[in-house]
Amino acid sequence: MKESCCQFGPRRRLAGILTEPAREPRPASVVLVNAGLTPKVGPFRLYAELARRLAQLGFRSLRFDLGGIGDSSQAYAGYPLGQRTELELSDALDYLEERFALNGVTLAGLCSGAEDSFRYAEQDGRVRRVVMVDPFAYRTPGFMWRHLTARLRQRLLRAVGLYRPLQREAGPGLVNYAYMTPAESERILRVLLERKVRLNFVYTGGMSRHFNHRTQLEAMFPGVDFAGLVELDYFPHLDHTQALAADRRTLIEAIAARLADSPEASHDRSRAQPLQSAQ
Repeated sequence: MKESCCQFGPRRRLAGILTEPAREPRPASVVLVNAGLTPKVGPFRLYAELARRLAQLGFRSLRFDLGGIGDSSQAYAGYPLGQRTELELSDALDYLEERFALNGVTLAGLCSGAEDSFRYAEQDGRVRRVVMVDPFAYRTPGFMWRHLTARLRQRLLRAVGLYRPLQREAGPGLVNYAYMTPAESERILRVLLERKVRLNFVYTGGMSRHFNHRTQLEAMFPGVDFAGLVELDYFPHLDHTQALAADRRTLIEAIAARLADSPEASHDRSRAQPLQSAQ
């Protein structure tokens, strides 16, 4: 494995880390998109560990800081945030395309990084796959029934002294992230499926207030035919940022397995088979 620093974009203001495998790389490259204000190392080094695991499997990856985060200065000062992100992601793909013979790109990210990847993929045909960890989720009738049943069970256990909830500080969190609307996500989803882009949704227990069962994803988009292009992994025992090393390994191995078996990333496409959804 080889890791090297790189700079690109206007006046080379965007800074990243290129991670390359020791052997011949697979055709598809991976770009990891910032999770919120966390720099390119990722929450608890998630992105660094993921990039190195992917390199073991033959993937080249680029993790970089969006403008104003980490080591990157503002490349597009004065532009609206959404437009800045689109331009910076385009610069990242251009950088890879200028240096390597690309055969498709996978965008991946956590939370806001997932949604930034999803939005950008709509407009760039070079993106063949999007991996989204804890992106948008919408409460369905099934969600509400499961949620209320779980709350009732907890209250009954608390009443007999068998359940004690964790003590949490009152008040709002430091960041109140607003997920994209159902109308926007369905529109983009339809565009990507029409273009045969593969989509990996990963949900953790950190999204339990919005997502609580593996069947919920299809229920969120009842009129959309996934056409075998959507894969789901659900890990209710993991938290949102995977502070524990064992939790990060679980998430990383799930993503690595999906990418390693994907047709667009395989040297021998005839042997690549889709995985079954993880329990």
